Amino acid sequence: MKKFITIILFIGFATTNMFAKDFAELYIFRDGKNGIFGMGDMMAYDVVVNDVKLVELGTASYIYVKIPVNRVTNIKIMDPGAIEPYAATGIKAIAGATYVAQLSLNALFVPQLELFEDNRAFAKTKKLNRFSILGEFDLVEAPSQSQIEFASNTRTTEFLATTDETPQKDIIVSDVDQNIPQSSSKQDNTYALIIANEDYQFVDDVNFAAHDGEVFKEYCIKTLGIPERQIRYCANASYGIISGGVDWLKYALNNFEGCKAIVYYCGHGIPDEKTGDAYIIPVDGKGTNTTTCYSLNTLYSTLADTKALNITYFMDACFTGANKEGSMLVAARGVAREAKKEVLEGKAVVFSASSGDETAMTYPEKGHGLFTYFLLKKLQETQGNVSYSDLANYISKNVKKEAFLINEKPQTPIVATSVDASQSWKTMTFK
Repeated sequence: MKKFITIILFIGFATTNMFAKDFAELYIFRDGKNGIFGMGDMMAYDVVVNDVKLVELGTASYIYVKIPVNRVTNIKIMDPGAIEPYAATGIKAIAGATYVAQLSLNALFVPQLELFEDNRAFAKTKKLNRFSILGEFDLVEAPSQSQIEFASNTRTTEFLATTDETPQKDIIVSDVDQNIPQSSSKQDNTYALIIANEDYQFVDDVNFAAHDGEVFKEYCIKTLGIPERQIRYCANASYGIISGGVDWLKYALNNFEGCKAIVYYCGHGIPDEKTGDAYIIPVDGKGTNTTTCYSLNTLYSTLADTKALNITYFMDACFTGANKEGSMLVAARGVAREAKKEVLEGKAVVFSASSGDETAMTYPEKGHGLFTYFLLKKLQETQGNVSYSDLANYISKNVKKEAFLINEKPQTPIVATSVDASQSWKTMTFK
């Protein structure tokens, strides 16, 4: 039987000495809920934090990890010996904060990634004394064997080969990362899928993509009022994780009445050389082989075939085969190619970062993609109370200007709609 896991992240903050520490605390534990009739009791999973395999986590056990602040800490849950994670998430930790990640198997063995921000998380650490501690780890700096302390029952720790050589990426904190507006209203019928791909295996990385995804998620929760458990956030997503995220959203839209959806993607895109069809490149995808990539047609058609009232897409990517610096993902392809326009069905609105054969560029000064920065800026300025028409005009005007001033290149954000949304999209809103 294929094994699936659920990882639930509860986030809380210590009430004392918040700013006395230059690190954050992360507890990762696994309870006794292990699928139907306890069938998962014999399953152990690798816990990988910042590309360091820490331990194989069994039932009723936990680990304690010191993690760096103001930059992304990645958590992956993997089957021993596997390449692809079953679940993955990222935390941009705050100094002195306490984070708790709970690993469990659900009754149907369906993979999920739910993120919660809740002060009760700190209280959860008080209940860990009933579990066995497998180890204490310090990942504030690039770890070495001597820096990791184990409890007496710790299992063997294995390091990935590049750990000591790969520096953590510093996070640039800009104006849109602070003072995020808080909404008093809740959008209980809105679901969001956020995919942020930064660290690629076979093509160039996408600068700031993980940060883009994390901050957009914060705006979805705080400003747009989407419940956090109705957001699926996929950082550095493989093909399987992207496909699973789309299936999760499809299920929600088909099984709950009166729902809307938001899909955000930041990362690489590429056209098929023969057909011109556009593809999202997973972090394990290859720019020379679209069979390893996720079809944009598949994304649109899968979600169009649901009961959703409407679906809004934000695509901070170009599908020309160029990266965000304008270089080609595949050296043999010397000219960026315009991807074929996808057919939209249902009631869909797509905000795209660029048009034609243009490149979707970054905004290095702000630590974001150019398109995402002005999307966030407008949400911040309006507290999320903005029509799609005003949002589109604002993004287009500012992105075109900054793309010229920063890179002396054109970047023209555009909006595409399905037939059903063509007359109404301009007056649509998030709330």
